[in-house]
Amino acid sequence: MLGLAIHTTSPQLGLTLQSVDPDAEHPVARHQVWDLGREVSSHLHVKMIEFIAPHSWQDLSFVTVAKGPGGFTGTRIGVVAGRTLAQQLEIPLFGVSTLAALAASQLAENKDIAVMMPAKREAVFGGIYRPNGQGDLTAVLEDAVIPEADWSKTIASWEQPLLQVATKVGEGFAESVTGVMAIAESRWRQGDRPDWSTVMPFYGQHPVNR
Repeated sequence: MLGLAIHTTSPQLGLTLQSVDPDAEHPVARHQVWDLGREVSSHLHVKMIEFIAPHSWQDLSFVTVAKGPGGFTGTRIGVVAGRTLAQQLEIPLFGVSTLAALAASQLAENKDIAVMMPAKREAVFGGIYRPNGQGDLTAVLEDAVIPEADWSKTIASWEQPLLQVATKVGEGFAESVTGVMAIAESRWRQGDRPDWSTVMPFYGQHPVNR
């Protein structure tokens, strides 16, 4: 019983393979990142096959994918790959916010986590998350495109202790594939089994500046 996490929302590809059976005789827990730039689409399938070896697709119990925000093309490629695998294998697919995955790698005791990255037109992608004690996060401010001034006001007036994480697309994004897996595994253990069709990419803004 294995879970596979895919992260393609930046020019990097991140993959995680992890056992989800607590009684596994030889548990698996590994991740890897490749700098593929514009070649993600042409290398993704081969990299996944090589990465999960000696296991096969049939060994997967679920797939999880970073669904954005992030680069338009990369985000779409990763979500399509995750949906295709889960549909063909008839297994659950978890879609995890890129911002939530970053928050999961920055857990701080008794603190909410505010994650922000620049968007277009003097706005930011922002979300605020609260650890729920089960390895997952609760979104107390859902991912959204927010004017920079409004985000600053929200952070300044937040009533709970707050850890702030600011990043840009490409700055260690794919390393947070471990956060994608951590969130999905927690939801899997709680009995969540989402259908592949429920996972859609979150672009936040139209890719064309109109």
